[in-house]
Amino acid sequence: MTNRSTLVIVPGLSGRPQWDFPFLVPMLRRQFDVTEVSFEGVAEPDLDSLHALVDTAVASCPTPPVLVGYSLGAVVAAHVGVPVAGLVLIAGWWRPAPKLIAFAEIWASLRAEHSATLDRVAAHALYSAEGWDAARALPADALTDALISLAAHASTKDLSISARTLVIGCFHDEVATTRETQLLFGAIPDARYAEVRSGHAVTHERPAELLELITAFAANPTEFPGGSIIGERLP
Repeated sequence: MTNRSTLVIVPGLSGRPQWDFPFLVPMLRRQFDVTEVSFEGVAEPDLDSLHALVDTAVASCPTPPVLVGYSLGAVVAAHVGVPVAGLVLIAGWWRPAPKLIAFAEIWASLRAEHSATLDRVAAHALYSAEGWDAARALPADALTDALISLAAHASTKDLSISARTLVIGCFHDEVATTRETQLLFGAIPDARYAEVRSGHAVTHERPAELLELITAFAANPTEFPGGSIIGERLP
């Protein structure tokens, strides 16, 4: 029996892998052993508590896994303190972009008002025009409130990341923005960069393209040397 590589998957602003990865994880399980980290149950989420969850999940794997973080989960994954076989940082950022900070403020305001427009406003921020049909309502509860607020203050700019890394930006991302994703790429010595034609909600809009990128990187992390720009890889 062939040993399968392990992936540890870290969610984004929802804190729930079942919401962030409804299509991607089932496809990944065909080729990998997948551990999903959930932020549910964390009473008062902060970077330290979320880092601890991820470190525990990674340390529990039989061999160092490839750690895959999305959105806020990419920022959390970048802080990993235990050995990994590689990092995949999807729609992450070097520092919070002004639009991310504005989105957090608008989300908090609409939640306080119990506004009926919350879902549509969030969809406008998170999805591209091409991905509009894939839009799903972000869970509107205390966990999401806390994670969106945290995202507006969380950064990777003071980190020294030595792991072999694949950074994935989203061409139409108005929350993380490609500028901040590219700055993250530039700050990691052994990173390569790919871009997907999607909004921030890339795990809903383009899961098959993410599958291609993650699978290729996990199978051969050295295929592209550090500093490489990877061309579009369509399924």
